[in-house]
Amino acid sequence: MKVIITGATGFIGRNIAESMQEDGAEVTGLGRNVEIGKVLTEKGIEFLENDITDTERLIELFSNADYVVHSAGKSGDWGSYRDFYNNNVIGTRNIIEACKKHNIFRIVFISTPSVYYNGRDRLDILESDPLPKKMATNYAKTKFICENELFSSYHESGIKTIVLRPRAVYGAYDKTIIPRILKMAEKDQFPLIKGGKALTDITYINNLIEAVKLCLKANDDSWNEIYNISNGQSVTIFDWFSEMLQIFEKRFQPKTIPERAAKIIAGINELICTIPSVNTKPSMTRFSVGYMSKSMTMSIEKAKEKLGYSPVFSNSEGFQNYKEWLADNR
Repeated sequence: MKVIITGATGFIGRNIAESMQEDGAEVTGLGRNVEIGKVLTEKGIEFLENDITDTERLIELFSNADYVVHSAGKSGDWGSYRDFYNNNVIGTRNIIEACKKHNIFRIVFISTPSVYYNGRDRLDILESDPLPKKMATNYAKTKFICENELFSSYHESGIKTIVLRPRAVYGAYDKTIIPRILKMAEKDQFPLIKGGKALTDITYINNLIEAVKLCLKANDDSWNEIYNISNGQSVTIFDWFSEMLQIFEKRFQPKTIPERAAKIIAGINELICTIPSVNTKPSMTRFSVGYMSKSMTMSIEKAKEKLGYSPVFSNSEGFQNYKEWLADNR
C-alpha cells in the first residue's frame, strides 16, 4: 500500500506517517519543516518539502498512490480569513488537482468538530445534525468549505473522500493542548471557566490513527461520509484536567472564573492583538472561552457501525502514554 500524507511534519500527520510506516506501508510525507523531515527520512519515510498552496510544486511532487491522508492546513481560532482560506481551501483544491493528475481516487481528510459549535450546549452530536448558519471561526468556516469541495470532487472526477472530525487530539508531538495545560498548572491557581462543569470529548492520537487505518480498509459504501472520532468517554473539563494532572504529578488548584468575566478579558485581549504593532496572538479568545464553557459531545456510533471503529485507549491510558513519551523525548 502506498500512502501520501500531507502535513507530515505537523502533530497529527507526523504520527500517522510514522505509524503507517511501522506497519509496512510505503509512506511519502509532505511538509514544510525540513528538520522534522530529516527525522522522518531517518525512519524510512520519503520526505518531500512543500507548501500545499504551491499548485505546480504539489502536482510535481505527487505520484500515483492508493490513498492520500490530508492533514495539512492552518488551524487555530485567531487569524485572518485570507490566511485560513489560502492554507485550507486553496491547499485542498491543489491536492484534489494533484490527485486528478496522478489517478488517486481516495482521500482521508482530517477536519474539525469546530463546525458544530454554535455557542450553546450540544450533547451527543450526530454527523447529520444541522450545522450553525454562521460558524464561529475562520478555521471552522474554511474546513467546512474543504469538506464540501472534497465531496464535490467525487461527482466531477470520481475521487472518494472520508472526512474525520476528531475532538481535542492529544499525544506524541502535541505542542498545544497538553503542554498548555501543564504550563497553566505551574500557576498557584488554575483558572477554570464556570468551574470546568462543561462536558467535552477528547481524542488520544493513537485512537485517531486507528480510525485512519480503518478508513483505508473501508468498504465503498463507507466512503463519501463524515465520521466523528473521540475516545468515546465524555468528561467534564474539571475531571479531564484533574485526572491528567494527577497522572503527571502536578498540582491542581482550580479557581472558578465566571463565563461573562472571561469573555470580557478575552475581548480585551483580542482588541489589543488587532493593533498592528502588537503582532501576537491573544492568550485567550472569546471563542476559546465559549468552547471551554459550553458542553459539546459527539456520538461516534456511525464510526463504530460503518468503519468498525472502537477506541483502543481510554482517556487515562492516553494521558499515561503521553507522559511516558514525553519523559523519553525531552
